[in-house]
Amino acid sequence: MRLIASLPWYDLPPARTGLDAFWQQLRSELAGHSDLEWPAKLERNMPLAELWACPGLVLSQCCGPDLFTPAARSLQPVARPVFAHLDCEPGHYYSHIVTVHARLPARPRLVVNSPSSRSGCVALYEWLRRHHIDPGSVVISGAHARSLEYLRTGQADLAAIDAHSWSLLNTHDIHIMDNSTQALAPPFVMHVSAPLTPDMLAEALMSAVKHKGLGIGISGLRAAQRQDYQRSGCNISTAEVY
Repeated sequence: MRLIASLPWYDLPPARTGLDAFWQQLRSELAGHSDLEWPAKLERNMPLAELWACPGLVLSQCCGPDLFTPAARSLQPVARPVFAHLDCEPGHYYSHIVTVHARLPARPRLVVNSPSSRSGCVALYEWLRRHHIDPGSVVISGAHARSLEYLRTGQADLAAIDAHSWSLLNTHDIHIMDNSTQALAPPFVMHVSAPLTPDMLAEALMSAVKHKGLGIGISGLRAAQRQDYQRSGCNISTAEVY
């Protein structure tokens, strides 16, 4: 069985050196527990649905709502990060509600990175509902970076951007008008058939965070289970949120 590791959620150019160092530390920790042939480097090219379906997936990430989609049915949440620079409850995160406008249009056109994204979609619709704003059209960009381009080029009026990714993105000309409510941070996950236990991965993650976590903006970990995300409403569709 080919083993695979990925850290796709914040794998943007400014973060890649830190992510690679984090994986090498984690790989060393895992090697101390088992003589399996752990991946030499992070997988960066495989589509997420294909990646998450691999029985040899020893490490990846997903959004909370992803856990309740068919593509992620075989993922086991293991831990959630404590983001070092976010002013929120440990193990949580939030989104910036952003625009290029000084004043929003009456029915703002939305851009979301993915329908199953907590940070880019659910957070945005929750914010709209809380402020009694009816949206206009909606377009799916595929990534936070592309959502910002939609705003800059006038193809959309409003987006929600993961606050942890904010410093890794080109935010030129983008205005933060508000923050979303807090939510459970995206979990570290593994395939349920991967050749290691969740406890083994959690222990290795904890040690890797201690040694290399601050290089990727993580200061600690909290436990993560599927039911935690279900209780927080991650299994509710965007339509139900709005």
